[in-house]
Amino acid sequence: MQTRRITFYASFLSLILFLFLIGCTKQGSTEASADVKSADALALTYIQASVEFDDDLFKTILLPDQPRYKILKDGEHTNPGAFEKLGEKYSIFRYSEEPNEDGEIFYKVRYFLDNHQKYFSDLLSMSKVDDEWKIREIDEEEMLRNANPDEAIIVHKDGSGE
Repeated sequence: MQTRRITFYASFLSLILFLFLIGCTKQGSTEASADVKSADALALTYIQASVEFDDDLFKTILLPDQPRYKILKDGEHTNPGAFEKLGEKYSIFRYSEEPNEDGEIFYKVRYFLDNHQKYFSDLLSMSKVDDEWKIREIDEEEMLRNANPDEAIIVHKDGSGE
């Protein structure tokens, strides 16, 4: 009887340990594919274009039907070098491990604008056009329809201590 009880507890503890290890493995398996990493990199490029007010860079990453795209001016680059000064004062959050069934990935980017002395946030939808990721700026309503804010994957977290 004592042996059965010990065997039962040992089996039970083994099962709990096994389930715990599976859970830890699943949480740690959020390594992004190379394709998604390229979308992550584009989110950082968006931050660079934003802090440097670089219209030419924006033209390379935004979809042409975007309202902002229509007002961009060739050669306009108001704040060159601001991206390097930014340091770690930015965050990038992705809302899925892979693109959804429509081929979209949703992001929230947050960055510090030195000339305003405050943080700004933008919501983005990325999709592929001619095998290249492009950005569409979206509003909060569209983000909530397509992404669960509780499922954010931290691509980069602000390292400024703020």
